[in-house]
Amino acid sequence: MNINFNRVYALVLRHLITWPRSWERIADSFWWPTMNLFIWGLVNIYLQQQTGTTGFFAGLFLGGLILWTLVTRSQEEMGVLFLQEAWDRNLLNIFSSPITIWEFSIATMLLSGAKLVLTFLWMFLLSFILFSFNIFDVGWMLIPYALILTVSGWWLGFIINALIFLYGYRVQVFAWTLTLVIMPFVSVYYPVSALPPWTQTIAWALPPTYVFEGMRDVLAGRGIAWHGLLIANGLNILFIFASVLFFISSYNKAKDTGMIMKFS
Repeated sequence: MNINFNRVYALVLRHLITWPRSWERIADSFWWPTMNLFIWGLVNIYLQQQTGTTGFFAGLFLGGLILWTLVTRSQEEMGVLFLQEAWDRNLLNIFSSPITIWEFSIATMLLSGAKLVLTFLWMFLLSFILFSFNIFDVGWMLIPYALILTVSGWWLGFIINALIFLYGYRVQVFAWTLTLVIMPFVSVYYPVSALPPWTQTIAWALPPTYVFEGMRDVLAGRGIAWHGLLIANGLNILFIFASVLFFISSYNKAKDTGMIMKFS
């Protein structure tokens, strides 16, 4: 596998130049996360007034929302960047050039990571200024939590892009909705014990679940669940490996069947 990082850089630069001029992409990165934060922030204030608590619900809702944004934004950026090339009738041009599928994948992950950092910092500032919530109260554990969630978004992105290669625009809606499918199972705002018994098995098979359970433990002063961190990393390695194989297999099949021609 020979990767030319000049070509990766060219792909990244192409999207970074056009990104500030695209209002829909700006809305995805800043507007919708801001609206979600504002809504859950008001819910937090209401519950504090009703219960007399000061910080519990902020950690529960705002902390969960900010961390979940790492999954949604990393996944959506990968899916939408892929679709953007297809919508621009540029996908076939890319893969007719020396650019490899590996270089294209690395570029999409780098782009999603860069935009994710901007969105995360924006949400941190808003939550701190408007609701006095500091996500960094989680401590240094925020770093492994953020990495686990970002990688989870990446393997979801690979799955979506693979499905688009196989089925075309019919499944493009998954670029915005797949995270909504798994969200109830990963216990973003409530513990796994609140789920019906049959869904708890699904929950523990998903890496983000261990992050949100661990975040609540840290904020509640119960310490760090190291075993959960190890399991989440192990599952992420398994899922990213399987999703990349699925993506490459779908790409090769799209070339063999001529499906890739339909993107031009």
